[in-house]
Parts: sequence; structure tokens; C-alpha cells
Amino acid sequence: MSGQIIANSIGLFAVYALSSALQYIVTYWGHMLGINIETDMRKSLFDHLQKLSFKFYDNNKTGTLMSKLTNDLMYIGEVAHHGPEDLFIAVMTILGAFGVMLFINWQLALLTFIIMPIVIWLALYFNKKMTKAFTTLNKDIGDFSARVENNIGGIRLVQAFGNEAFEKERFAVNNQRFRVTKLSSYKIMAKNGSISYMLTRFVTLFVLLCGTWFVIRGSLSYGEFVAFVLLTNVLFRPIDKINAIIEMYPRGIAGFKSYMELMETEPDIQDSPDAKDVSGLKGNIRYKHVSFGYDGHHNVLNDINLSIQAGETVAFVGPSGAGKSTLCSLLPRFYEASEGDITIDGISIKDMTLSSLRADWRRAAGRFLILGHA
Repeated sequence: MSGQIIANSIGLFAVYALSSALQYIVTYWGHMLGINIETDMRKSLFDHLQKLSFKFYDNNKTGTLMSKLTNDLMYIGEVAHHGPEDLFIAVMTILGAFGVMLFINWQLALLTFIIMPIVIWLALYFNKKMTKAFTTLNKDIGDFSARVENNIGGIRLVQAFGNEAFEKERFAVNNQRFRVTKLSSYKIMAKNGSISYMLTRFVTLFVLLCGTWFVIRGSLSYGEFVAFVLLTNVLFRPIDKINAIIEMYPRGIAGFKSYMELMETEPDIQDSPDAKDVSGLKGNIRYKHVSFGYDGHHNVLNDINLSIQAGETVAFVGPSGAGKSTLCSLLPRFYEASEGDITIDGISIKDMTLSSLRADWRRAAGRFLILGHA
């Protein structure tokens, strides 16, 4: 007898040891999968941002883009890891428990599972609401990051002009908006959690009442009744897992939507299909009836004709905003001229690949910063 107990204890210990090892593998390698997905997506997004033109960055705040690269992608890895795993475990647990309950008493099992369509409907309902809430939250985080980046990056200008009070007011607006949006998302999560909790406890009460009735009728034994109640409690764990997925999934989906919006943004300046690599250019530059406007309607440059020979030094002099930097930015195609053409050694810059056009391009500029809404 004692030998049998020792053998069983050793066997149970081996099972626990194997379970611990498998738990480590699932936790570590599962998170590694999520992190690898997140890392690859972040790299793809960063590489894509390198292709976008100045016009894109004129219309998007640095802090917002930083938030999309960091915060928006964080939950995608968690969803990739925990979502399928937890959902699979939850479904298998529910099916297993339901199968045993059917075996014990199919009538009581069917009555118990009447509540499941309600749980599924609530899951879909709150998932939609939380996806919308977290999409708004990610946008507010981006605006919040942009405000902080804008202020800290320009702190010298802020302090030089005594603008601290104004900056504090603007920060307070972003901070409060972020607080309200986050509280709104947590309110939805709280509603989902409390209603799900109430439903699961209602199931227990329902099983106790109906089970008692079945016992009185003699169609259910005391042992089967106790087993049924225990199986009902087993159902709570997968439902809790599903609730956790419902809270996590909208965060990941909101981040993924933000990611796809950026990835689907096509560069407005690209190589033409027949563009060629050029090298050994002398540097004879010519602007032919060139016009340009940042908004596409109001030109800041109109019908510019200019010829600069290789080796010639030319200075553009004028007041701030006259178009000096804009004129230079058209040559490497940082912006695209709305009318006219620019050639180097008689070759249109549109017929050159961007990489070869910009290979020998050098520009010296002073460090400058323009505060948003300044």
C-alpha cells in the first residue's frame, strides 16, 4: 500500500513538473511570438515612413506619429499571443463541461445553456463599443504626445517669450480630453464586467433551483446535482477569459486600424515607371516655368524661370516666407512642382530615380522649429 502511494506521488509530481515546463514554454514562447509580430510591424511602419514626402509630415504631427509607432502597436502583440490561446482554451473548456453536463442530465444542461446566446450577444455589443472607445483613446494619446513633444522640443522659445502660461493651458486641455476618453473606455469595461458577473451568478442560482426541482422529481441524484453545480463553476473561468479577450481585442484592433491607415498611405512623390539611375551629372540646373503651392490652390512660386550653370554660386535673398527654401526643396523633389519642369543637364528630374537624384544633394540649414498653432 505504501509503495503504491509513493509511486502515485512520484507520478503526480512528474505531471506537475511537466505542466510547469509546458506553462513556461507557452508563456515565454507565446509572448515571443507576439513581440516578434509587433517588432516586424513596427519595422515595416518605420520603413514606410521613410518613403513619405515632406507634404505628409507637414500635415501630421511628430508626436502623433511617434504614438502610432509605439503605443498603438503594443496591444497587437498581446492580442496575437493571448487572443487565440485564451479563446481556444475557453471554447474547449466550455465544450468539455457542456459535454459532461449533457451526459449527467441533458434537460438541465440545455436549460443552463440558454444563457449562452445572451453572453455572446453582450460580448459582440461591448466589443463594438470598446473598439470605438479605444480608437478615440489612441487618437487622444497621439494628440497628447504631440503636445508634449511640441512643448519640450520648443521649450527654449516658450521660455524666451514667456509663453509658459499659454502652454500650460493647452496642455491642460489635451490632458483633460485624454482623461475623459480613458474614463469612458473604463466605464464600458466596468459595465461589461459587472453584467457578465451577474449573468454567471444567475446561472449558478438557476442551476441550484432547477437542480433541486430535478432532485425532488427523482430524475437527478444528489451526487449528479453536486457535480452539476461544480461544472457550472468550471464555466466561470472560460467566461472570465472571454471577458479578458473582449477587453484586450478592441485595443489591438484599434492599434491595427491605425497601423493600416499609415501603411496604406501612398507616397505622393514616387519614381516613375521608366525612371533611370543617373550618375556623373555636371550640375547644370534649369527651372522652366515652375509654379508651386503647398495647398494646391494658392501658389507661393509662380512661373519661375531660372538657369544655374555647374560650378556657379547663386544666393537667394528675401524676407521670411518669400519661397527661398521652397525653391530649393523642389530640386530634389521633396515637393512636386504643380506646373513646369526642372532639369539637370537637360534631364528632367521626374525621369530620374529619387535615390540617384538625391545621392549628391547637399543642403545646409539652420536648426529651426515651428510650434503647432503658433
